[in-house]
Amino acid sequence: MREGRLTAWRLLLVAATVTGLVCLTSSIGRPWAYFTVQSNVMLALYYGWRVAAGRRRPASAAVKGAVTLYLLVTCLVNYVSRDLENPLALLDGGGARGWGNFLLHYVTPLMAVTDWIAFDRGSRARWAAPFAWLGYPLLYGAFVLLAAPNLPRRYVYPFLNVERLGWPTVASVAAGVLAAFVVLGYALLGLRRLTTPKAGVGDARPAPHVPEVPRPRA
Repeated sequence: MREGRLTAWRLLLVAATVTGLVCLTSSIGRPWAYFTVQSNVMLALYYGWRVAAGRRRPASAAVKGAVTLYLLVTCLVNYVSRDLENPLALLDGGGARGWGNFLLHYVTPLMAVTDWIAFDRGSRARWAAPFAWLGYPLLYGAFVLLAAPNLPRRYVYPFLNVERLGWPTVASVAAGVLAAFVVLGYALLGLRRLTTPKAGVGDARPAPHVPEVPRPRA
């Protein structure tokens, strides 16, 4: 029964991700250039694979943690860049773009963090994992800088606009963003460990079986 509920939950997560991707990619130019789209594609592929694999393959906390981190950053960057505006404001006026932004920036990240906390507790990532999780953000930054002439707004994110800010400023901001990735990565690891139940001293455990030794007769 529990396995069925978990599968249903993850199918709902994949459905929300795919719906958001369809809504957003149908309403913006060159959607593949955005971190939001790329991170949510990772999410859909990861949980689609988890549903298909079932119990045949154990979960990798390192991979799951990386995907969760990228979605968490997607959510927080959007929230801060919108001056902490109510996420429901994205739905004002309706439209595919508003629904896509709402699903991919808030719904799927919240579901990903929930899954990270609630399931696969037996699998743990190493404490050095947040530094390994920097691999994709570094590659993405290089991709944006190299592909800038072919992107819809030349620089998808303002803090990577070398022409306006200059290399020293962009490098400083990028270092700060990478530091935020590491801090949030450790926050996810800590949250996972804090919410994982541990066996207490007073836990009831079955007494070990002691074979009865026959007593000698008088």
